[in-house]
Amino acid sequence: MLRGIDSAASGMIALQRKQDALTNNLANAETPGFKQDASPLRSFPEVLLEQIRVKESGAQARMGTLSMGVYNQETLPLFLQGTLTETNMPFDFAISDQGLEPIQVDGRMVKPAAFFAVQTAEGAMRLTRNGRFSVNENGELVTATGDFVLGKNGNRITGLDPLLKDVTISANGEIIAFPNDPQRTRTVGSIGMVIVENPNRLIKRDNGQFELDGPGMAMVTGNLPAGLQLHHKTLEQSNVDLSQTITDMMANIRLYEANQKVLQAYDKSLEQLNTIGRV
Repeated sequence: MLRGIDSAASGMIALQRKQDALTNNLANAETPGFKQDASPLRSFPEVLLEQIRVKESGAQARMGTLSMGVYNQETLPLFLQGTLTETNMPFDFAISDQGLEPIQVDGRMVKPAAFFAVQTAEGAMRLTRNGRFSVNENGELVTATGDFVLGKNGNRITGLDPLLKDVTISANGEIIAFPNDPQRTRTVGSIGMVIVENPNRLIKRDNGQFELDGPGMAMVTGNLPAGLQLHHKTLEQSNVDLSQTITDMMANIRLYEANQKVLQAYDKSLEQLNTIGRV
Protein backbone atom coordinates (compact mmCIF):
# COMPACT_ATOMS: atom_id res chain seq x y z
CA MET A 1 0.00 0.00 0.00
CA LEU A 2 2.82 2.40 0.83
CA ARG A 3 4.23 1.75 -2.65
CA GLY A 4 0.94 3.02 -4.07
CA ILE A 5 1.20 6.18 -1.99
CA ASP A 6 4.73 6.76 -3.24
CA SER A 7 3.63 6.29 -6.87
CA ALA A 8 0.71 8.70 -6.55
CA ALA A 9 2.84 11.28 -4.76
CA SER A 10 5.62 11.06 -7.37
CA GLY A 11 3.01 11.57 -10.09
CA MET A 12 1.67 14.70 -8.39
CA ILE A 13 5.16 16.16 -7.99
CA ALA A 14 6.05 15.45 -11.63
CA LEU A 15 2.75 16.88 -12.90
CA GLN A 16 3.23 20.02 -10.81
CA ARG A 17 6.63 20.61 -12.40
CA LYS A 18 5.17 20.03 -15.84
CA GLN A 19 2.39 22.51 -15.07
CA ASP A 20 5.01 25.10 -14.08
CA ALA A 21 6.70 24.66 -17.48
CA LEU A 22 3.38 24.98 -19.33
CA THR A 23 2.50 28.08 -17.32
CA ASN A 24 5.86 29.65 -18.21
CA ASN A 25 5.25 28.88 -21.89
CA LEU A 26 1.83 30.50 -21.72
CA ALA A 27 3.20 33.59 -19.95
CA ASN A 28 5.81 34.06 -22.70
CA ALA A 29 3.53 33.44 -25.65
CA GLU A 30 3.95 37.08 -26.72
CA THR A 31 7.70 37.30 -26.01
CA PRO A 32 9.67 37.64 -29.27
CA GLY A 33 12.00 34.75 -29.99
CA PHE A 34 10.88 32.73 -26.97
CA LYS A 35 11.35 28.97 -27.31
CA GLN A 36 8.80 26.87 -25.47
CA ASP A 37 9.90 24.20 -23.03
CA ALA A 38 8.88 20.58 -23.25
CA SER A 39 8.64 18.81 -19.90
CA PRO A 40 8.66 15.03 -20.51
CA LEU A 41 7.58 12.58 -17.84
CA ARG A 42 9.71 9.49 -17.33
CA SER A 43 8.88 6.36 -15.38
CA PHE A 44 11.07 4.81 -12.75
CA PRO A 45 12.25 1.29 -13.64
CA GLU A 46 9.67 -1.38 -12.89
CA VAL A 47 10.58 -4.06 -10.37
CA LEU A 48 9.84 -7.76 -10.73
CA LEU A 49 7.72 -9.37 -8.03
CA GLU A 50 8.35 -13.01 -7.21
CA GLN A 51 6.99 -15.26 -4.51
CA ILE A 52 9.63 -17.23 -2.68
CA ARG A 53 9.40 -20.49 -0.71
CA VAL A 54 6.37 -21.78 -2.61
CA LYS A 55 5.11 -24.79 -0.63
CA GLU A 56 4.38 -27.03 -3.62
CA SER A 57 7.77 -26.87 -5.31
CA GLY A 58 9.97 -24.73 -3.18
CA ALA A 59 10.82 -22.67 -6.30
CA GLN A 60 10.21 -19.03 -6.95
CA ALA A 61 6.99 -18.02 -8.68
CA ARG A 62 6.72 -14.85 -10.74
CA MET A 63 3.82 -12.65 -9.63
CA GLY A 64 4.21 -9.70 -12.02
CA THR A 65 5.78 -6.27 -11.98
CA LEU A 66 5.39 -3.19 -9.81
CA SER A 67 5.62 0.34 -11.15
CA MET A 68 7.59 2.80 -9.03
CA GLY A 69 5.92 5.95 -10.36
CA VAL A 70 7.08 8.77 -12.64
CA TYR A 71 9.38 11.76 -12.39
CA ASN A 72 10.11 15.00 -14.22
CA GLN A 73 13.83 15.56 -14.40
CA GLU A 74 14.27 18.43 -16.85
CA THR A 75 12.74 20.90 -19.26
CA LEU A 76 13.90 20.83 -22.88
CA PRO A 77 13.62 23.92 -25.14
CA LEU A 78 12.08 23.27 -28.55
CA PHE A 79 13.97 25.21 -31.22
CA LEU A 80 11.21 25.31 -33.80
CA GLN A 81 11.02 28.44 -35.96
CA GLY A 82 8.50 31.02 -34.76
CA THR A 83 6.34 33.12 -37.05
CA LEU A 84 8.08 36.18 -38.56
CA THR A 85 6.16 39.44 -38.19
CA GLU A 86 7.02 42.79 -39.80
CA THR A 87 7.28 45.67 -37.32
CA ASN A 88 8.79 48.52 -39.41
CA MET A 89 11.08 49.33 -36.47
CA PRO A 90 14.66 50.20 -37.57
CA PHE A 91 16.44 47.95 -35.06
CA ASP A 92 14.19 44.91 -35.08
CA PHE A 93 15.83 41.79 -36.50
CA ALA A 94 14.78 38.17 -36.92
CA ILE A 95 16.65 34.99 -37.77
CA SER A 96 15.35 32.34 -40.13
CA ASP A 97 17.44 29.17 -39.93
CA GLN A 98 15.09 26.39 -40.99
CA GLY A 99 17.13 25.94 -44.16
CA LEU A 100 20.29 24.88 -42.29
CA GLU A 101 21.17 21.32 -43.17
CA PRO A 102 21.42 18.69 -40.40
CA ILE A 103 24.93 17.62 -39.50
CA GLN A 104 26.39 14.63 -37.71
CA VAL A 105 27.42 15.26 -34.11
CA ASP A 106 28.59 12.46 -31.81
CA GLY A 107 27.35 9.81 -34.21
CA ARG A 108 23.85 11.16 -34.79
CA MET A 109 22.21 13.72 -37.04
CA VAL A 110 21.18 17.00 -35.42
CA LYS A 111 19.89 20.27 -36.85
CA PRO A 112 21.98 23.38 -36.08
CA ALA A 113 20.37 26.60 -34.88
CA ALA A 114 21.42 30.25 -35.19
CA PHE A 115 21.27 32.92 -32.48
CA PHE A 116 22.15 36.56 -31.89
CA ALA A 117 25.27 37.00 -29.75
CA VAL A 118 24.88 39.36 -26.78
CA GLN A 119 26.97 40.30 -23.77
CA THR A 120 25.62 40.82 -20.27
CA ALA A 121 26.70 43.64 -17.96
CA GLU A 122 28.95 41.12 -16.18
CA GLY A 123 30.74 40.35 -19.46
CA ALA A 124 29.26 36.89 -20.05
CA MET A 125 28.32 35.89 -23.58
CA ARG A 126 24.76 34.78 -24.13
CA LEU A 127 22.67 33.68 -27.12
CA THR A 128 19.15 34.84 -27.91
CA ARG A 129 16.53 34.76 -30.64
CA ASN A 130 14.85 37.94 -29.40
CA GLY A 131 15.89 40.54 -31.98
CA ARG A 132 14.06 43.52 -30.48
CA PHE A 133 17.06 45.85 -30.22
CA SER A 134 17.44 49.56 -29.56
CA VAL A 135 20.20 52.17 -29.15
CA ASN A 136 21.02 53.37 -25.64
CA GLU A 137 22.22 56.82 -24.60
CA ASN A 138 25.84 55.78 -25.21
CA GLY A 139 25.19 54.86 -28.84
CA GLU A 140 25.37 51.09 -28.17
CA LEU A 141 23.01 48.56 -29.67
CA VAL A 142 21.31 46.75 -26.79
CA THR A 143 18.58 44.20 -26.16
CA ALA A 144 15.27 44.94 -24.45
CA THR A 145 16.88 44.01 -21.12
CA GLY A 146 19.95 46.20 -21.64
CA ASP A 147 22.46 43.55 -22.70
CA PHE A 148 24.94 44.56 -25.42
CA VAL A 149 24.53 43.19 -28.94
CA LEU A 150 27.78 41.86 -30.38
CA GLY A 151 29.02 42.30 -33.93
CA LYS A 152 30.79 39.82 -36.16
CA ASN A 153 34.11 40.76 -34.58
CA GLY A 154 32.79 39.76 -31.15
CA ASN A 155 32.78 43.37 -29.88
CA ARG A 156 29.89 45.61 -28.93
CA ILE A 157 28.19 47.58 -31.69
CA THR A 158 28.82 51.24 -30.83
CA GLY A 159 28.78 54.69 -32.41
CA LEU A 160 25.06 54.63 -33.26
CA ASP A 161 22.72 57.61 -33.10
CA PRO A 162 19.70 56.91 -30.86
CA LEU A 163 17.60 59.00 -33.24
CA LEU A 164 18.75 57.13 -36.35
CA LYS A 165 15.77 55.69 -38.24
CA ASP A 166 16.99 55.42 -41.83
CA VAL A 167 18.88 52.13 -41.69
CA THR A 168 18.94 48.88 -43.59
CA ILE A 169 21.00 45.71 -43.51
CA SER A 170 23.00 44.00 -46.23
CA ALA A 171 22.72 40.33 -47.15
CA ASN A 172 25.56 39.45 -44.75
CA GLY A 173 24.23 41.43 -41.76
CA GLU A 174 25.97 44.82 -42.08
CA ILE A 175 23.99 47.75 -40.69
CA ILE A 176 23.95 50.58 -43.26
CA ALA A 177 22.85 54.10 -42.32
CA PHE A 178 21.20 56.40 -44.87
CA PRO A 179 21.20 53.78 -47.65
CA ASN A 180 19.41 56.11 -50.08
CA ASP A 181 21.73 59.09 -49.59
CA PRO A 182 25.10 58.42 -51.33
CA GLN A 183 26.79 61.32 -49.54
CA ARG A 184 25.82 60.07 -46.07
CA THR A 185 25.75 56.29 -46.56
CA ARG A 186 28.02 54.45 -44.14
CA THR A 187 28.32 51.09 -42.43
CA VAL A 188 27.79 51.48 -38.69
CA GLY A 189 28.22 47.88 -37.59
CA SER A 190 27.33 44.28 -38.30
CA ILE A 191 24.98 41.91 -36.53
CA GLY A 192 26.85 39.03 -34.92
CA MET A 193 25.21 35.62 -35.23
CA VAL A 194 26.34 32.31 -33.81
CA ILE A 195 25.57 28.88 -35.23
CA VAL A 196 25.28 26.15 -32.62
CA GLU A 197 25.89 22.65 -33.94
CA ASN A 198 23.72 20.91 -31.37
CA PRO A 199 21.21 23.29 -29.73
CA ASN A 200 20.09 20.52 -27.36
CA ARG A 201 23.29 21.17 -25.40
CA LEU A 202 22.29 24.76 -24.66
CA ILE A 203 21.57 25.81 -21.08
CA LYS A 204 18.59 28.12 -20.69
CA ARG A 205 19.18 31.31 -18.72
CA ASP A 206 17.02 34.29 -17.75
CA ASN A 207 15.35 36.63 -20.26
CA GLY A 208 15.04 33.96 -22.93
CA GLN A 209 18.81 33.64 -23.30
CA PHE A 210 20.96 30.54 -23.69
CA GLU A 211 24.51 29.55 -22.85
CA LEU A 212 26.65 26.81 -24.35
CA ASP A 213 29.06 25.19 -21.93
CA GLY A 214 31.90 23.93 -24.10
CA PRO A 215 32.70 23.82 -27.84
CA GLY A 216 30.21 23.45 -30.66
CA MET A 217 29.41 27.00 -31.78
CA ALA A 218 30.94 29.38 -34.31
CA MET A 219 30.48 33.10 -35.01
CA VAL A 220 29.45 33.90 -38.58
CA THR A 221 32.24 36.26 -39.69
CA GLY A 222 31.64 36.39 -43.45
CA ASN A 223 28.64 35.90 -45.67
CA LEU A 224 25.72 34.02 -44.19
CA PRO A 225 25.76 30.30 -44.99
CA ALA A 226 23.08 28.70 -47.14
CA GLY A 227 19.85 28.23 -45.24
CA LEU A 228 20.41 31.16 -42.86
CA GLN A 229 18.69 34.52 -43.36
CA LEU A 230 18.58 37.73 -41.37
CA HIS A 231 15.38 39.76 -41.68
CA HIS A 232 15.24 43.51 -41.01
CA LYS A 233 12.33 45.36 -39.39
CA THR A 234 10.97 41.95 -38.45
CA LEU A 235 10.59 39.98 -35.24
CA GLU A 236 10.33 36.26 -34.67
CA GLN A 237 7.37 35.49 -32.46
CA SER A 238 7.45 32.78 -29.82
CA ASN A 239 6.89 29.23 -31.01
CA VAL A 240 4.31 28.58 -28.27
CA ASP A 241 1.13 26.96 -29.60
CA LEU A 242 -1.53 28.59 -27.41
CA SER A 243 -4.33 26.13 -28.08
CA GLN A 244 -2.09 23.11 -27.55
CA THR A 245 -0.59 24.60 -24.38
CA ILE A 246 -4.01 25.29 -22.85
CA THR A 247 -5.17 21.79 -23.79
CA ASP A 248 -2.07 20.27 -22.18
CA MET A 249 -2.63 22.32 -19.03
CA MET A 250 -6.22 21.08 -18.70
CA ALA A 251 -5.16 17.46 -19.24
CA ASN A 252 -2.37 17.91 -16.73
CA ILE A 253 -4.79 19.21 -14.10
CA ARG A 254 -7.08 16.21 -14.62
CA LEU A 255 -4.17 13.82 -14.19
CA TYR A 256 -3.12 15.65 -11.03
CA GLU A 257 -6.64 15.36 -9.61
CA ALA A 258 -6.71 11.63 -10.46
CA ASN A 259 -3.48 11.07 -8.52
CA GLN A 260 -4.88 13.14 -5.69
CA LYS A 261 -7.97 10.89 -5.47
CA VAL A 262 -5.75 7.80 -5.43
CA LEU A 263 -3.77 9.31 -2.55
CA GLN A 264 -6.99 10.08 -0.67
CA ALA A 265 -8.21 6.51 -1.17
CA TYR A 266 -4.99 5.11 0.29
CA ASP A 267 -5.26 7.54 3.18
CA LYS A 268 -8.77 6.33 4.04
CA SER A 269 -7.63 2.71 3.86
CA LEU A 270 -4.80 3.39 6.29
CA GLU A 271 -7.21 5.21 8.58
CA GLN A 272 -9.46 2.15 8.68
CA LEU A 273 -6.52 -0.13 9.38
CA ASN A 274 -5.51 2.06 12.30
CA THR A 275 -9.07 1.88 13.62
CA ILE A 276 -9.01 -1.94 13.50
CA GLY A 277 -5.70 -1.94 15.31
CA ARG A 278 -7.10 0.13 18.18
CA VAL A 279 -10.07 -2.23 18.56
